[in-house]
Amino acid sequence: MEQVQWLPASALKDSAFYPGFSPCTKTLPRGSIQKDGHLPLPCDILLEQDVEILMRDGARLYADVYRPPKAPPVSLPTVFAFTPFGKQGGPNRHNFDKREWRCGVPRKAVSSLEVFEGPDPAYWCFHGYAIVAVDMRGTWNSDGNAVLPSAEQGQDGYDVVEWIVSRDWSNGRVTMSGNSFLAATQWFVGAEQPPHLTCLAPWEGFSDVYNDQVRRGGIPDAGFASGLLQGDLSGKNKVEDVLTTTEENPLWNTSWANRQARWENIKVPLYVVASWTNPLHCRGTLKAFEKSSSDYKWLRVHNSHEWPDLYQHQNVEDLRKFYDFFMKDDNNDWIYTPRVRLSVLNTGGHDIVNRPEASYPLTRQEAFKLFLDADSMSMREAAPTEASKYVYDAVNESISFNYKVPHAMELIGSSKIHIFVQADGSNDMDIFATLEKYNSDGELQKSTVIDVGWLADDPEKERKLLISTNKQNKDFCASYFSAGPSGCLRLSHRALDLEKSTELQPVYTHAKEELLGQDEVVAADIEVWPYGWRFEAGETLRLTLSGFNRHPHLRPTDPKPISRNSGKHILYTGGEKRSYILLPLIKS
Repeated sequence: MEQVQWLPASALKDSAFYPGFSPCTKTLPRGSIQKDGHLPLPCDILLEQDVEILMRDGARLYADVYRPPKAPPVSLPTVFAFTPFGKQGGPNRHNFDKREWRCGVPRKAVSSLEVFEGPDPAYWCFHGYAIVAVDMRGTWNSDGNAVLPSAEQGQDGYDVVEWIVSRDWSNGRVTMSGNSFLAATQWFVGAEQPPHLTCLAPWEGFSDVYNDQVRRGGIPDAGFASGLLQGDLSGKNKVEDVLTTTEENPLWNTSWANRQARWENIKVPLYVVASWTNPLHCRGTLKAFEKSSSDYKWLRVHNSHEWPDLYQHQNVEDLRKFYDFFMKDDNNDWIYTPRVRLSVLNTGGHDIVNRPEASYPLTRQEAFKLFLDADSMSMREAAPTEASKYVYDAVNESISFNYKVPHAMELIGSSKIHIFVQADGSNDMDIFATLEKYNSDGELQKSTVIDVGWLADDPEKERKLLISTNKQNKDFCASYFSAGPSGCLRLSHRALDLEKSTELQPVYTHAKEELLGQDEVVAADIEVWPYGWRFEAGETLRLTLSGFNRHPHLRPTDPKPISRNSGKHILYTGGEKRSYILLPLIKS
């Protein structure tokens, strides 16, 4: 059983981003500009600030409530945003303002009333909704200790939903909105089944803390999550010591299960959004969509980044159509929206966006096997008859295999790498895998996921500036690009849950560690996160295996993961040890 460790929260008194506790009611007038450069308000908005909401255990959470001031009683559907980042800004919105091109969300796109990664009250109040932004337990002035998404947060969300419908202005229907952490929490609230939760819109949010975040493939990597709790919020009490908890609890237990959303309990209508390129949320979002029990669920996989996608006008309007249908009984045409809309990345060409599909994963998907050949450093459709092996340094070297695509093909979904390996100098192995696309001239093809030209005076000038500067300095806005999907595995965690695993997606038990014996060669499956892309004839698919993460999603200040690698890794191919990759080929 996991024993959670705690650290003091960043103190409120030390935060330059906390405006102070100030319960009040005021009207924000139409046409007023809340922050320079942002949109003027399209209507009057009544703001009730620092409203107390009592949880079932007596803890007090605090909310800001935005609503149209002249709405009649029992008339307003409500969008609930549950945030750890501060309902009045917090450091993330400050850092957002300092990033190049503001991460693809120009000031003129929003009013500045929105919580970080949450809905803009200016838009929603104008369209007849109330917005309730709530500081999560343990964050800012709310009581308790701060943790990553869990069943307990779902219970808090349940209590907030039922508090909202007790207001005299509520029409008895509540939904949720937001991406990243604000989306992840929706999976847990939905699983608690509050009676008045009408629908959900989790737009890119992980749903399994262990497998999506802190121990992907069994490898401890809690730096990002730790930095989030210790750097992105302040509070009155404590925050979870994610690093210590992750290191001291390597195996699956009831507490980790408590941080995996009970997807099958989610039955309300869903509008789910994902992107292939998100290194934090892709797997968990798609897994939750697949496993949820809702009879009415829609999926849209876009080709950009979570932040601009959240605020682009056409997407906000699309979300309002979904909300209006379920929250207002508006007889619009939402029900005819394709249940799945996919983007297919085609770096070096033109992406396909919003292609209608009947389901995800696609029913016409088939497993396409390519065998690894260490002699030729290639991937081939026929298994090599001759056995071979490749030895590389476990700490800082890698091996790459190329497959020259003979004809146009689409790969959409999860992939699996099946390999035979041996550790020389250690009793364990941390293996990282990446897939990349190269054009016929041998140039790496990266997808640009943030459109820096959106709402710019000269869009093409800004887009060219981003690409040219990144070519000169690959670290410049590196997160604005994606080279392809990745996977990783700690070999001692290779045991599979055979009932949950599929042909293309292994699921690990994480029930015990199986360390390697001296000279022991073992077979293992590496899960590669879902991706959707197109290859043209003559382009190259490259698989790289390494003992280090070639594309770490780490902020410079985040603690780095502790690896078990030392000595050499030995990879076997051909003969009786046929290492291969299974790819999700879409039949035309």
